[in-house]
Amino acid sequence: MTTLTMNSFVPEKLINNLEKLTAAQADQIPFGVVKLNDQGSIELYNKYNYDVFAGFNGMSVIGKNYFTEIAPCANNFIFSGRFKRGVTNNELDIEFDYCFTYKLMPTDVRVRLYRDSSTGSNWIFVKKAD
Repeated sequence: MTTLTMNSFVPEKLINNLEKLTAAQADQIPFGVVKLNDQGSIELYNKYNYDVFAGFNGMSVIGKNYFTEIAPCANNFIFSGRFKRGVTNNELDIEFDYCFTYKLMPTDVRVRLYRDSSTGSNWIFVKKAD
């Protein structure tokens, strides 16, 4: 899988420091940040996500499955399928356009799925389309 190095809305400085990212720091980021375990359960969910997209309180989603409980509109081949393949292959860094439809009007977004293979951490970054 090709690694993104340019033209991403996610700064490489953030990618290179994900394991040091605290919940408070994540809340300051101007796009959605979600950390998932390999099964898709949420470990971190920043303020942007619940302010702009889902309307969930950040702490209420911890431990829930992102694809089945929080964003079931992402539980398909395009989104969760890519996530599952990346976890299986221990390699994931892809960015794509998507449309969220759950609990809100259809909302066009840019998504980046990323796996830090050295730590086994999985990340979803989401930004509302311009």
